[in-house]
Amino acid sequence: MADLFKNLPHTVLREMKDNTVREFLAGGEVLFEENSEGNDLYILAAGKLRFEKRGADGSIRDVGEFKRLDIIGELSLFTGEKRSATVKAIRDSELIRVPRDVALSILLKYPESLLQITKIIADRLANAKKESKGFVSLPRTYSILSALPKNVLDEIIHNLGLVFLRYGSFCVVDETVFLDRTSELQALDEKDREPWIIRFFSQMEAEYDFVFYLLEDKTEFSTWAERALRQSDSILFIKEATADPNCIKLESLLDKKQIKDRNQILVLLQPNPVDVVPGTIKHLQKRKFQSHYHVHFERLDTWERLGRGLLGKSVGLALGGGGAKGFAHLGVLRALEENKIPIDMVSGTSAGSIFAALLAMGESSKGSEEKAKAFWISKDLLNEYTVPVLSLTTGKKYTEAIRQFFGSIQIEDLWIPYYAIATNLSHSEITVFDKGDLWKAIRASTSIPGVVPPFVDEGVVYVDGGVLDNVPGIALKEQGAGNVISVDVFGDIYPDQDRELSSYFDKSNPGVMANPFTQITNLINFNEILRPKFPPIGDIIIRSILASSRDRIRQTEKISELFLQIPTNNFGLLDWLSYERLIELGYISSINKINSNKEKFLNPTLQ
Repeated sequence: MADLFKNLPHTVLREMKDNTVREFLAGGEVLFEENSEGNDLYILAAGKLRFEKRGADGSIRDVGEFKRLDIIGELSLFTGEKRSATVKAIRDSELIRVPRDVALSILLKYPESLLQITKIIADRLANAKKESKGFVSLPRTYSILSALPKNVLDEIIHNLGLVFLRYGSFCVVDETVFLDRTSELQALDEKDREPWIIRFFSQMEAEYDFVFYLLEDKTEFSTWAERALRQSDSILFIKEATADPNCIKLESLLDKKQIKDRNQILVLLQPNPVDVVPGTIKHLQKRKFQSHYHVHFERLDTWERLGRGLLGKSVGLALGGGGAKGFAHLGVLRALEENKIPIDMVSGTSAGSIFAALLAMGESSKGSEEKAKAFWISKDLLNEYTVPVLSLTTGKKYTEAIRQFFGSIQIEDLWIPYYAIATNLSHSEITVFDKGDLWKAIRASTSIPGVVPPFVDEGVVYVDGGVLDNVPGIALKEQGAGNVISVDVFGDIYPDQDRELSSYFDKSNPGVMANPFTQITNLINFNEILRPKFPPIGDIIIRSILASSRDRIRQTEKISELFLQIPTNNFGLLDWLSYERLIELGYISSINKINSNKEKFLNPTLQ
């Protein structure tokens, strides 16, 4: 406490020392709950604590961390009110508890200490008033659970280390290192030994930017394993993709431990560098993983993706909806490829969900163009008009094409994490598809109301994701992306586009459509007499739908590190035959912005 109260006389320090209590809090344990009684003052001597304040609806409205020598509970000390936040240990921690009567007595006798406490309160109140994006703790410590042989784990840590070394130093601590460094403490009784062990872990974090705790897989937890888990921000479960989901013996014992607030991440070692082994879902069903990654020793990109994901520096790409305008995404993808910007996760709405899926499947921009052309252009999927009861088209031809194209691919089996956005019409909310049949997710996301029939699955009605979120960058932030590139291909509407629509109306009678024969004539494509144009009712429906998500798009623009708006104004939403011009437009409109911003994606800094 000498550092904290360095201006006080030694007699005061001795008085405090004689009247304070040393307490220990294991990682995961709660010091006190929000709105609980309690007036004592605490000083954090070693370890790390986190505070959370919640609103009336239970949502977190303020969160942050306490570090060494921080004072905790000072407001309740003066006011006698209930605790303003819940405080819990995220590391094994050592605290000095100063009883309220002792603290008040000293503060009143020595104004210097009172001034210091008052300053702390003022600083916290000032920070509480500032607008912030919310506290996000950077993961720095990781426990590794695996049944793999040591030589394989060494190679895995080596590959990860190559990524981590770009951001700082790291070390690996196993039980042998722990016992060797703490062997002399075993002769002490528990009360005297505990602060030294806590300081051992604190020293590891002080000396290195990142620490990996390696746990030996046994049928029971050792003292070392329990401590390592309590010290970890994240727990990595590393398995072979072909292994039994229950292959890690320690995993079955974890539920009894206080690790619910730790990030739990699944890493599957794939045997094939091209295809992911199907069946990821059986591993995911073991527990609630925050994320999962597929890696292969020969594929450097998979280790890069894992490393950035662990560090909270994943690069996410959000592709928006816009019908045929979605082909502009392929031009953006080409620009990203030329600048060698990695993509660690993708999200897509409507047409964007298709192009995002091709990327997640491992396709290049060129390969995606060929497949998208074969899928959309050659088959003319929306040319199956019907009596407009639910939509202008029957959806049969379109649904079968999607089912056949994407086959039995499961979203969780994709190399790149993928999120398709649809609108749950049954509950009026956004649905993010991140597991299950890929074709179902895409069919739901592309169900343009009035044009394509809704997609009904397990009693829930889904329509196009553009109704609520047409550029899904926020979804990527919610999934942990550090840097987001969002692409809006919808564009703004120019008056020229609406002049064509005016030809369908009676000029002498505003609001009344012209003679039906004139309307039909306008739909005929005289260059290809057998290919009628899509009725403009479809264009009006899509424009009306996408207009409703403009506010969401503005929010996405604010949270995106790079927001690309492609000026597709001169193209129709159903202008499929202009795909080549749209691809080129996407490239030309994005290449300069991507080039000038690429450093933030190629070399992201740690906060």
